[in-house]
Amino acid sequence: MIRNNKHPLDSGLQNINLDTIFKMQNDLEPYDIISLVFLLYEVPETALQRLLVYQRSSKNVENDNISLLLNWVTHSQNRPTWKYELLEALCICRLYRIIKRLGFDVDVVKQHYHPNNILITSNVHPGKKLLYRLCENITAENLDKLKKSLLSFDIDTIEYESSELIFLELMSRKLIILPQPHNLHENKVDFGCLPEILKRFPELNEYTSYLIDMQDSFDYDNAIGHSITNINVTKKSQLVIEKSTCEKESNDAFDLLNQLVDENISYEFKSDNIENYKDAYSIKNTERVGVCCIINQNEFYPSKQSIENKMITNLETRHGSTKDKNALEKIMKLLNFEVKSATNLDHKQMFTFIRDVIKDFVIEDDSIFILCVLSHGVRGCIFTADSVQVKIEDIQKLLDSDIGEKLHGKPKVLIVQACQVDVEPENNRNRFVADGPSTTEFLRKSDFLIYWATAPEYKAYRNEEAGSIFIQILCIMLKKLANKEHLYDIFTKVTHIVTKICTKIQKAQVPIFESTLRKKLYLKMN
Repeated sequence: MIRNNKHPLDSGLQNINLDTIFKMQNDLEPYDIISLVFLLYEVPETALQRLLVYQRSSKNVENDNISLLLNWVTHSQNRPTWKYELLEALCICRLYRIIKRLGFDVDVVKQHYHPNNILITSNVHPGKKLLYRLCENITAENLDKLKKSLLSFDIDTIEYESSELIFLELMSRKLIILPQPHNLHENKVDFGCLPEILKRFPELNEYTSYLIDMQDSFDYDNAIGHSITNINVTKKSQLVIEKSTCEKESNDAFDLLNQLVDENISYEFKSDNIENYKDAYSIKNTERVGVCCIINQNEFYPSKQSIENKMITNLETRHGSTKDKNALEKIMKLLNFEVKSATNLDHKQMFTFIRDVIKDFVIEDDSIFILCVLSHGVRGCIFTADSVQVKIEDIQKLLDSDIGEKLHGKPKVLIVQACQVDVEPENNRNRFVADGPSTTEFLRKSDFLIYWATAPEYKAYRNEEAGSIFIQILCIMLKKLANKEHLYDIFTKVTHIVTKICTKIQKAQVPIFESTLRKKLYLKMN
């Protein structure tokens, strides 16, 4: 409904002048200044540059405060609405103590400007009010993810300390388009890639829905001074991305762990005669058996490539995965492997990391190469930190390429701990049907042993405090049996224990390994 032309706050506006604004800065925190500049400045380039200077300033902060607000007044006071704009911005920022000090009845101001209703504005652009509310609800963790996401679009905002600065950067680049109040001929609203990025942030789904609806239905001629009633607020339910719970599991699993690994389960398996290594891969140097490369992907953010591939999956933080990484590092060092670890790599960084390891750290005398990948996954693929799917087959090809020449003819072990997220690209709904490896087509070359935390159509479970069932049991069994048995038998026993534990806690997880090894593989020879 259009507001009455006679403003109910006219009587108090006489108290807003250069002197009161000059004094106002003493009651404002730096983040209040940033918010007011974001809401009030019409030219985003000007707001951004001045706030960047303000952000870098370590001295004369008060003078920066004064100049930022007074500069806006200097350029805006020729408009009859500038006092209304300031008052509304103060109300949106909930700076009620300032409003009261200016002589206004706070309740009257709130009733007029509806600070808690995203869809109602008078003089401030509704898109800015919506973006400001979004800024209020972005956590430090999500802000960091947003910066990484934008970097994949070649938009560098890493040094920006607030969401407002990021949005001003997008406005300056015309990647967010909001018409100015005095350009009524322009009615386009465009939030660019922002809604697609924020779809991957479940905590912000409500605001993502508002962004999309405002972008689709905004009519600027009717928006300012209106409640934007044509926005379908119920649409937000369609954007909620279902959280994966596939790696969460009861602590009961780890209550059973010590009990089961101490059981004498060897009667189910016949151990090899380790005195006879004639049918085994040789270990050239027992002081340095080989290289173990560990990639721990535990934090994820949406990237340009994942968005373009229609991957709308929200990949949750893999709490507890660091426990797995630490356990693997400890056992592999104990077994005399040179360990190289990396955390949260995007798809390009991951391949570069593996390439650098096999090129620069693997030596001719190394006998075994082990690669451990801890991440979310779908059938035959793992996710990198930028939410891009990478095929295990492509990793295998890299290890078998000319770059990995020093690995040719040597056993290469891939250990994959991956949650099997049951979400596929929207544009290719039949590409994935389950988790884990698809077929033995990944094992075209010889001397490979791939051990998956779970078989196709099953899930992998992880305790958020203790780590994953699969990796923790694997490390325990390697420590107990590496000097007695070859990997086939060790992996078989790990599969037995994992399956037994998961059956008892009523979870379906069955590790599986596939091999093109030509001989038995021992990690340690006496």
